[in-house]
Amino acid sequence: MSRQNKTGKLTEEWVKDKITSFGLIASEPVPDRGVDFIVTSVNDPEKNLKVQVKGRGKIQKNKRYRWFQIRTTQRQRDETLKEGLPLAESWRKKADLADIFILASEMFHEFWIFQRKDLDDLIFLNSKKHGNRADNKNGNQAEIDLDLEINGIPLTEKYRENLENWGLITSVFSGSQGPCAR
Repeated sequence: MSRQNKTGKLTEEWVKDKITSFGLIASEPVPDRGVDFIVTSVNDPEKNLKVQVKGRGKIQKNKRYRWFQIRTTQRQRDETLKEGLPLAESWRKKADLADIFILASEMFHEFWIFQRKDLDDLIFLNSKKHGNRADNKNGNQAEIDLDLEINGIPLTEKYRENLENWGLITSVFSGSQGPCAR
């Protein structure tokens, strides 16, 4: 198993353990089509959230431990072209599959939790620096580097409320609009 696959399995296991610690159910969809978990509640099994986990490993040659990619399939790139959109927008096909994205840094054992709508801003901000990379232009991926600085402010500061914000998941099942579970 590659190091990348090991990181993916480990971070998905951490996320599943955390979600189930709230009394929720995190099941792997069959077939797997771009969503890591379907989260439900015993109390409200009709309600669900589709969760995508992106992990970043402890060992990185570039020393970037909060740098994640939304990778696309050839089918998603083909669909993007059929819709008359630039290939660089292919990541949206992948992103639209999930409600919640959890970016898990193995090095720092931290979880950055975002609603789908937040990805647009994150990827737009990253595209200013990384948008001209070949993998981004040809639609293979879009990058989210949370350590990237915009006007001298790291995205980790701008999005600090998303760190360990499990309330984006738990509040869906509790009906609570109050404080988030952290």
